[in-house]
Amino acid sequence: MRTQSEVLSHFKEWAKKNELIRAAVLTSSRVLPDSHIDFLSDYDIELYVSDISTFEQNDDWLKAFGPIMVRWPFKPRSTGNKNWITRLVLFKDGVRIDFQITDQFDIKPDTYDNGYKVLIDKDNIVTDLAKPTFSQYIIDKPSKEEFESLVNEFWWDAYYVPKYLWREELPFVKYMLDYILRYLFLHKIIEWYIGMHNNWSVETGACGKKFKRYLDSKTWSEFEETYVGADLEQNWKAFFKVTDFFRKIAKQVGENLGYEYPVKLDEEVMQFCIKIRDTKKRY
Repeated sequence: MRTQSEVLSHFKEWAKKNELIRAAVLTSSRVLPDSHIDFLSDYDIELYVSDISTFEQNDDWLKAFGPIMVRWPFKPRSTGNKNWITRLVLFKDGVRIDFQITDQFDIKPDTYDNGYKVLIDKDNIVTDLAKPTFSQYIIDKPSKEEFESLVNEFWWDAYYVPKYLWREELPFVKYMLDYILRYLFLHKIIEWYIGMHNNWSVETGACGKKFKRYLDSKTWSEFEETYVGADLEQNWKAFFKVTDFFRKIAKQVGENLGYEYPVKLDEEVMQFCIKIRDTKKRY
């Protein structure tokens, strides 16, 4: 696999010769001061081009970077901001480059506040960029309303897991347990827990990928135990571990911030969930 030096040197040489490329900026993990880079880390490059139509038509330009294994999306298109085209590419030697391409040159000074490295700038397009503060994804302290809403919505969705476990409808169980409860609610309360223990000055990455870095070994072990496979009984146990873990963390966050945790709501929902579990099927 090519090294970072080889990848970026080759890119710069290509960009210098390509008249359509007016500027290029490297972002994300490879420019963060405390980032852990490994052989699977991708290159996030934003291209500022004079004519975007060439990049909209086909991917012939990507051949300059080597044989392609797979790319996303299948055809060039916008996947977020309509002024940008997305080309995420995994090359056959394992190098991955995520290109975002635009012909819009109205760049605000704080556009790359979470870090950047200018790879090329032929027209002084990005000369006015401000020094990054790396604060874009720092965990924010929740307001009372945010805390109350999250906790109440967690308990509203919690009872769906026993409901579908009782019915033995595994796909819905896993959706509610591992996406709704875990990623929408449990992850957020863990972020707040980590934020309060780090003076609201850290970020935990996408999908909680840095949780292990900030949680003590005991808390991390408790979190690990919330993950299980397809066995229904194991999912019952995981459900109760998820709710126990959520309760423990949410109470600590609430106490720290002076927000009241809804103990009665918690108890009533859990009593209903236990009743569902203990109700025998009649068919």
